[in-house]
Amino acid sequence: MPAIVALYAASVVYAVIRYVAFAPKNAGNIPVFIVNKAVAMAAVLCMALGFLAALRRMRGRAAGTDPATWFRAGVFGAIWHVPMSLAILDPAYFKEFFAPPADPAASPRLSTAGELVFMFGGLAAATVFLLLRPQWTPRERWRLSLAMSAVLLCHVLWMGWCRGINMTASHAFLPPMWLLSAIGIALGAWWLLRSRPADGGDASPTPG
Repeated sequence: MPAIVALYAASVVYAVIRYVAFAPKNAGNIPVFIVNKAVAMAAVLCMALGFLAALRRMRGRAAGTDPATWFRAGVFGAIWHVPMSLAILDPAYFKEFFAPPADPAASPRLSTAGELVFMFGGLAAATVFLLLRPQWTPRERWRLSLAMSAVLLCHVLWMGWCRGINMTASHAFLPPMWLLSAIGIALGAWWLLRSRPADGGDASPTPG
């Protein structure tokens, strides 16, 4: 639990440094917009660390925090992240996800890329829900975990496509949080691929 709390706290600190410390005009966005970025990244990293812990346990090494605990911490962050994102789904916050309307009097609509961001985000949430069901065999749970990692990576990469790298002086030249999240997902998927359970085995990369 201390490691999880530290990871979430460090993510919030990173978000505040990148988006507020060097751009004080964003201070008013801390309650939701900035914290939402931090929570999303922390949730992704928790799931990736859960896959690493599962791999270490499978190979007979000390896993530290239990893999299931890491995964539940990731689910907690996802549940926190989704309603915050929906609450601020507006061009004022996510202008990169909206296309200019043909009629100036009409309200902006999500662009194709913006729709893909939220479609893959919703699909990732749905696969997490499936992973929490108890009926899966270890091999089926492993495959679902791979599917969740794939759609989550698509969600993050489409977000990056919309927003770009943006490593400027006003962002302290720090990498954007979507990029750090993508790296975390890719590493988690790599660790997951290396922890494939045998048919009928007891090893499972995520909790039942």
